[in-house]
Amino acid sequence: MRWIIALMSLVVCLMPWRVLAQEVSPQALLDALVARTPGATLNRMRDRPEAFVQEAAGLILGYGGPDGLSAADVETAIDAELARLRARELRRLLDADLNADLSVSEAELKVLVHAASATMPGRLMVWHRASDLNRDGNASWAEIQRHARAVAEAGLSEQAREAMRAMMIFDLSGDGHVDMDEVLEAMDLLGAPA
Repeated sequence: MRWIIALMSLVVCLMPWRVLAQEVSPQALLDALVARTPGATLNRMRDRPEAFVQEAAGLILGYGGPDGLSAADVETAIDAELARLRARELRRLLDADLNADLSVSEAELKVLVHAASATMPGRLMVWHRASDLNRDGNASWAEIQRHARAVAEAGLSEQAREAMRAMMIFDLSGDGHVDMDEVLEAMDLLGAPA
């Protein structure tokens, strides 16, 4: 997810800055936005505004409810990404589970390696070896699951999770939800076309 990289540098803020500055000028709101948003994110918002808004829309509209994205919705998005990464890892080796016993033997792996494309055999062997924790030549279901969980955790670092949670910085109204109007308003304040 490209937007995760864009948001990695955001600092999670618990207090909506708009509520703190209800009677303040647009310049004061802009100053508050700039103060709470790290430079790398501001640059991305300014340099690639369409991509930033599109990625924010994916998170808000994909996981948010009628009021927008809540902190709980962000946690659901994180869980969904971890599930996607786990499923990808499980699928890689279970394609070789020819007898449907939820384990992959070296013999089963050889069948898949033989039929694979030129670059796939090496990858399959690495995946199998990483899953076969006890090195008995058989990646059991429990071993494959443990490996998939570990790869998913590594694939969505805590820093990336915090970046997703930081989308809540755009809760301009302080209602506990971020909607597209708030993201677009923040973009307008920055002078970035959306």
